[in-house]
Amino acid sequence: MEFIGMLIALISVILICAKPKLEKIAFTLFVIAWLIAIVLYVIHVSSILPNMNL
Repeated sequence: MEFIGMLIALISVILICAKPKLEKIAFTLFVIAWLIAIVLYVIHVSSILPNMNL
């Protein structure tokens, strides 16, 4: 999931450099990437999904 977030962030940066008119779409993609990172962090540090040995 971290790779997907970084990939979305990279796509948004490339989109801003290539076509500045699509800045709103690129910003939306960047916000989505940050939201993915925040959700993964909250799940990691909270007790929603505790560490389990399978």
